Amino acid sequence: MTLILDKQAVIDSIDLRTLVEDVAQGMAALSQGQVIQPLRTRVFSPETGGLLASLPCYLAGAELFSAKLGFSHPTLRAPDGTRHLTQVVALGDTEGRLMAVMHGTLLGMYRTAACSALAAKHLSAPVAAHLAVIGGGPMGQAEAEVMATVRPLNKITVFDTNPKAAERFKVYVEARTGISVTLCASAQEAVAGAPIVSLATTAHDPVIDRAWLRDDCHVAALGAHRIDQREIDSATMAEAGVFIESREALMAEAGDYLIPMTEDLYGADHFVAEVGDLTTGQVDDRKWPDRLTVFKSTGVGIQDLVIARHVYECAKAAGRGVEIEF
Repeated sequence: MTLILDKQAVIDSIDLRTLVEDVAQGMAALSQGQVIQPLRTRVFSPETGGLLASLPCYLAGAELFSAKLGFSHPTLRAPDGTRHLTQVVALGDTEGRLMAVMHGTLLGMYRTAACSALAAKHLSAPVAAHLAVIGGGPMGQAEAEVMATVRPLNKITVFDTNPKAAERFKVYVEARTGISVTLCASAQEAVAGAPIVSLATTAHDPVIDRAWLRDDCHVAALGAHRIDQREIDSATMAEAGVFIESREALMAEAGDYLIPMTEDLYGADHFVAEVGDLTTGQVDDRKWPDRLTVFKSTGVGIQDLVIARHVYECAKAAGRGVEIEF
């Protein structure tokens, strides 16, 4: 039987108490060579601008496969005004059993936020209490909610070019975390004095500047996934200790990293390590909370697999979803 999980069942089956640790185990497996995950494949419609993207993965030991399909169009908007993106994640085993098919859009938000929180857990000061978020859409909302599970946040500031998005962020995050959110008139105002800055935008050009940041700031760049797109300025990238999910994905998709390379500010090996190396202890994380650091996310298949397994197990235990014969 195959378990079908709609959006509400997925939301109800994300357990923030264990999600970051589950993603940590997946990132460790990736860095230890236990994961097979081709790069993201994209197919565009030249007539309409529509997009289909796919991201498969295999995790050895667990004997699990996953596959994410994403569908989008530049003119479509979700009911809350954000860019419409429909994603579906399938989870199966190596014996050919399709275990689950689930609504994947929120999975993508929360698995990215969980990996970002994992990086911040290793790279930011343990007492960091102020989070600044640039981009108040669903990705920014998930980021704030999950970050609050790894750091003692008591202040969240947000800026979005769309004031209504910032207002929705405030309502959602305050309800989910109980932490007061301050709406800011600019990105510079939002990041002022913040030890953790999270970027969750669809911008093509930098939304922050090195001069605005503390010398020990930890920056999470979550929104840019194309080689011609970036959220972080070149000076910040050149100075920071940069941590990533996957070297292969970084060099194929991360304009934040690649554009400063074309400016001859650093070479291909400028980054320090993968997040999985922090998790396994291969890289010592003790010196980094006092320095400027960047976590650059591109999104990788192992994150989809581990959060799909997480949701599947929670849903099965709670009796959520509908089982069908596939």
